[in-house]
Amino acid sequence: MAARPAVLTAPAWPMTFGRAAQIKTGLIVAAFVGVFWELLDFIPPNYGMLAYSWRYESDWSHGPLIPLFSAYLVYLKWEQIRRCPVRHAWPGLGIIVVGLALYLWALSGHLLFAYAKPVAMMVTLLGVLILLCGWPMMRHLWMPWLYLFFAIPLPSRLYFALTDPLRRMAATVAATVLDALPGVALEVQRVGSNLEYRYQGATGVIGVADACSGMRSTVTLCAVGVAVAVMSERPTWQRIVLVLSCVPIATFCNFIRVTVTCWLHVFVDPKYAAGQYHMMLGLAVIALAFGIFSGLGWVLSRLVTEEPEEASRAGC
Repeated sequence: MAARPAVLTAPAWPMTFGRAAQIKTGLIVAAFVGVFWELLDFIPPNYGMLAYSWRYESDWSHGPLIPLFSAYLVYLKWEQIRRCPVRHAWPGLGIIVVGLALYLWALSGHLLFAYAKPVAMMVTLLGVLILLCGWPMMRHLWMPWLYLFFAIPLPSRLYFALTDPLRRMAATVAATVLDALPGVALEVQRVGSNLEYRYQGATGVIGVADACSGMRSTVTLCAVGVAVAVMSERPTWQRIVLVLSCVPIATFCNFIRVTVTCWLHVFVDPKYAAGQYHMMLGLAVIALAFGIFSGLGWVLSRLVTEEPEEASRAGC
């Protein structure tokens, strides 16, 4: 019987984190931070682009928590990662070159699209992971890497393109609900993203601001929803349903927030629709969104009872 030809494979060794690996990791992290310092500068007053958005833009104040949770996702997969053989994948070097080239192009002013800078940083990070860890380990690292995108602010034009329709929709829903209240002599009309009303001889205008578009709660709920879907022991279809439900749930809850705010402004006192009261209402609505999301997860977990799968073999 003829012997089978030997299969040539790339050199592989178990992942360790001894002193030499710690030094190499430290040098790589230092080089990465040095290259992208313009984005990551947390030293006041000259904040980097990401640090400035995380500190001063309320819609992205969750940014510093995302890398921490991404690291936690790595921790959850640490045993599988440790069992993966380390194989340097040279295509990662090409991805690094592409990421650095994109970053240099953005720095030179050819790309007025500021979003290209953090994207270039993420592409470079992906190349570093593939080059140093290899494809087998990326099966466990792609989700923590992809999760980091929740910390990157959207471009201004795209952000406005998303928030403006949401503001108009929220104003339309609020106007429809208030106008349908029985036994109330209230006239409400939506003009753009504003509500013009007449009640008991008094007139006024309620503006639905960018902060009331629901974008902040949508991003927050999506980040939490993806995390729950990844960490929970669920069938794949349930995870997909949970992730896809984040935007509708956040949008619905924001409609409630805007409607209640308008009701308070007209029928109670305008002070309850602004300032600290408005912020407290926003927190209550976010809690409501998380409650609906948790309830959906509870229903899905009891909707279908599946046979437990056999434990997978130890290994990568």
